[in-house]
Amino acid sequence: MADLSEDTFIKLANLLDSEVIGDVLAIMEELSGDGNSKAKIAASSALTSVLKLLDSDNKGFQQHAIRIIYNLSFNSEVCPHMVSVNCIPKLLPFFKDRAVLRYCIYILKNICDTEEGRNSIAETKGCISSVAEILESGSNEEQEHALDVLLSLCTCSQNVDYCKLISDEEIITRLFYISQNGNDKGKESAVELLHILGDAKYVENEDRSSQPITNNSSTDSNSHPEKNRSSKKSPFLKKLGLFSKSTPHASKPRR
Repeated sequence: MADLSEDTFIKLANLLDSEVIGDVLAIMEELSGDGNSKAKIAASSALTSVLKLLDSDNKGFQQHAIRIIYNLSFNSEVCPHMVSVNCIPKLLPFFKDRAVLRYCIYILKNICDTEEGRNSIAETKGCISSVAEILESGSNEEQEHALDVLLSLCTCSQNVDYCKLISDEEIITRLFYISQNGNDKGKESAVELLHILGDAKYVENEDRSSQPITNNSSTDSNSHPEKNRSSKKSPFLKKLGLFSKSTPHASKPRR
């Protein structure tokens, strides 16, 4: 495998339009798992050709393509290229396919290790909601990967903006449920995420309450800032004491 040139992958990509497409996909899936081949596949036109197969009507070809993308996503240098060819929007429809869901969420988890990936996930319409659905319907393993995606968004340099996207009452409800009923890793990740979202909400409310009063109506609404902030607290977060300024962070650092 190490001796195969980039030109070889270009030729393989061209054969994806031929009658031997099934054999070519099987070969490319095997090659995509090889560390030396991942970058060559990305550098050739092969990745673009594989992504096009997600639009086909052949379920077998689609599953081959998703497993190839899954293998490639373990190379951090390939992930930005995957983002640039609109990999994430093409994957979203397959989040409803139980046969490949675990591959799709793991791809997002790997892509989330890059800034380009996090930006694309946050900006792609329906992506965060698709990830959030896994918190309710996914297996324990799939839930763990979904939580990792959300944690990556909430702990990066742009975490304030991303936290706002995730601070949805329905997501909070699912996180609280996992924090009580998930497996050990799921519980830990859910509690950590609830802490982060709670802190972000606390800071947002503090900033809002410090805004200057400009008229009588705003005076009335801000005359009791602590009361107003309290009324906006999620009942699920209140149970965990996440809006208390003195609440200690019990979660461990992410590995």
